[in-house]
Amino acid sequence: ERPFETLPNGVKIKDFRVGSGDAVVGKGSKVSVQCTGRLLNLNGVVFYNTKKNDPDGFGEGRPLNFEVGSGAALPGLESGLMGMQKGGIRRIIVPPELGYTKFPGLEPIPINDVDQRALDSVIKNPRRDATLLFDVKLERVK
Repeated sequence: ERPFETLPNGVKIKDFRVGSGDAVVGKGSKVSVQCTGRLLNLNGVVFYNTKKNDPDGFGEGRPLNFEVGSGAALPGLESGLMGMQKGGIRRIIVPPELGYTKFPGLEPIPINDVDQRALDSVIKNPRRDATLLFDVKLERVK
């Protein structure tokens, strides 16, 4: 099993499946991801899951869509997506300084109040380590 690779900014990434195709995530890429976010130091409690974003009730879950580098999503998540290709699955560990501690209100935004409270219990408590873990599957990149 491959270890995590640590990027220069402290984000850690590990590919579980490498994607394919010509398009590679970079600054300015428009991406569509299925994503689960966990609070690493709250026993991995899930605070975000695109599968829960299901307004139609079909169990599909709406992907999270954003433009990389536009300031819409957490910088740590964005840098962890760099270099991914369509269909790729990657685990991304985001240190607090590249997550909600310094960038509250950026995507991914918890879908319901329960998930928001779990996130707030960590980021609003300076004694808690606000390291985040995201499992992402890149559905589209252009």
